[in-house]
Amino acid sequence: MPDHHFHALDRLIQQANQASARKPGSVEILATMIRLATEDGSDPYLILGVLVEGAVHILDKHVPPERRAEATQEFGRLLVERLKARGIT
Repeated sequence: MPDHHFHALDRLIQQANQASARKPGSVEILATMIRLATEDGSDPYLILGVLVEGAVHILDKHVPPERRAEATQEFGRLLVERLKARGIT
């Protein structure tokens, strides 16, 4: 795997930890809610749509404009890498 994969993942984990430190448990709560929504029979396509809209909202409203293009590219690469790791693509 390319070395950038680990840097992107490390950066994502670090950002999640920083957010979690500011709001204790918020990242864990979000992950739990996503798992619960998918396990209770919710429409998986609707859940994917909500997740995509959430990612777009975060990139648009919470990532500084000067970092938005890089963050968007990293997000796309990370998504493709995770899908490949699961054998989905």
